[in-house]
Amino acid sequence: MKKLPAPPLLYLIIFLLFATGCNKDKFSGMNEQWTYLAAKNGLVNNYVNCVVPDPAGGVWIGTEFGVSRYFENNWYTYNTPQGLIYHQVNSIAVGSDKKVWFATPYGVSLRDDGQWTNYNTENSGLGYNYVFDVALDPAGNPWFATGKGVSYLNSGSWINYEKDEGNALVHNIVRSIAIDRNNKKWFGTEFGISGFINDNWFTYLADKVLADFITKLFIDSQNRLWIGSLAGVTMFDGTTFTDYTTADGLVFDRVDAIAEDLSGTMWFGTPIGVSALTGNSWKTYTTKNGLPDNWVTGICADTEGKVWFATKTKGVAFMKRTE
Repeated sequence: MKKLPAPPLLYLIIFLLFATGCNKDKFSGMNEQWTYLAAKNGLVNNYVNCVVPDPAGGVWIGTEFGVSRYFENNWYTYNTPQGLIYHQVNSIAVGSDKKVWFATPYGVSLRDDGQWTNYNTENSGLGYNYVFDVALDPAGNPWFATGKGVSYLNSGSWINYEKDEGNALVHNIVRSIAIDRNNKKWFGTEFGISGFINDNWFTYLADKVLADFITKLFIDSQNRLWIGSLAGVTMFDGTTFTDYTTADGLVFDRVDAIAEDLSGTMWFGTPIGVSALTGNSWKTYTTKNGLPDNWVTGICADTEGKVWFATKTKGVAFMKRTE
């Protein structure tokens, strides 16, 4: 019996099925698998401000209404009844000593071996209650970016740095802190970047970076400083400033989150999506190809190599690449 050729529609269906099942990304040459986690899955709240890795595994997630820790597929929730000073968590820092610091608009909280300690302007030397960011120096001491300068806690003693208070801090509203491997402290403010090492201060304004209003600072594995602003992102290698904007491939010029994954890819979160930079190649992620929400407020890579994304209104997601 003579074989009849398959109708053209059948070929189209077969092609579409194959294309849908083959989820290989041309950017990385690997398959990408996305997982979404929201309040319905156990997250304390869908309005997420930050996500950070825990050296012991899993991640900590700071939201507008409490903190969640996701570890080995289990959820752990912390809020004011458990000891958190305030329910809105802007930033989290996890030390190698398992101490976890939480920055809030009403002070900071420390969780140490299950015990909580809260600090504010009334019971400690914290310079200002609204804390945007927290970072740990190589000794594990916390540095706090506040609405009135920088506060530093070392062995129970507080030191505060404010503009025109005997130091060279360029502006008092400090949005972000980064500390590099040389113990150089970087402070991103609403009017430039200040920093110091060995009591020597330095400042960079818009003549060096894209904009004075700094949104995020990040130190990568090569000890380079990445500077997120309202006009793009700048990389400083210690000598040269290199700018990246939408003209280069960045999805949007306001950058709220910066991270590096284990392969060296740099990730930038913006209000309209995420950009990934590997070498000189860019890729954009939005709700059309993975994200649950385009406004990404935080990014991190965990110890297993998954890349996590905190979103403004729809929880978190992580992406895992496989061969």
